Amino acid sequence: MKKHLNAIMYGGTAMIRINENQIESIARLLTKCFINDPLIIMQTKGIDDREKFLKKLFMSQLPIFQKTIEVFSLDDKLNSVIIGYEKKNYKSFRTLILNLMASPRVFRVLGKKDFKIYSSNVKNALKVINLKWQKEFIKSNYYYIKVIAIANEERGKGVFRKLITPTLNYCNENTIPIILESNDPNNTPIYEHFGFKLVKTIAENEIDLRQYCFIKCPD
Repeated sequence: MKKHLNAIMYGGTAMIRINENQIESIARLLTKCFINDPLIIMQTKGIDDREKFLKKLFMSQLPIFQKTIEVFSLDDKLNSVIIGYEKKNYKSFRTLILNLMASPRVFRVLGKKDFKIYSSNVKNALKVINLKWQKEFIKSNYYYIKVIAIANEERGKGVFRKLITPTLNYCNENTIPIILESNDPNNTPIYEHFGFKLVKTIAENEIDLRQYCFIKCPD
């Protein structure tokens, strides 16, 4: 999909691939968009300055995403971002190595106390979060949309459509299903509007968290 998206045009505007100089801006965007996401709330529970911690976390994750998967915005205003990858192109070993190399720095940046709280919360959330659910439905290649984020002031202007249309077109042309997850039930209507079907909801009685799993089959 890299070849397709590097030159993609939508409505006369080129999608831009995020570079290392734009990571901080995207980290700020993600922080604002996800600070009240149910999963993020659970993962950062007990951390004094959740917003500051979350920005540091995204600042640590985005360089790895930028090197291993696809991170695009509509333009250099950086008010939107879509992050994802095609399974057949995903370099899991390289991602693992980069994560291991970054671990000492991440620990220092996030701080011992907050990192310990965050790690414990993540472990608890894993009782619900399942990143292999798609194996129940898809046995071959797929495209995984990991993140879609749009600044509040840009919502309601068709930005979501512009962000996701290149991926929809590519996957339709190449007969590839698309998967994504959400932990916010309020996102369901917009995903269904674009042809995604809610195929599985993962829940655990003792945890106030749900994982909503969506698939869009090629048209």
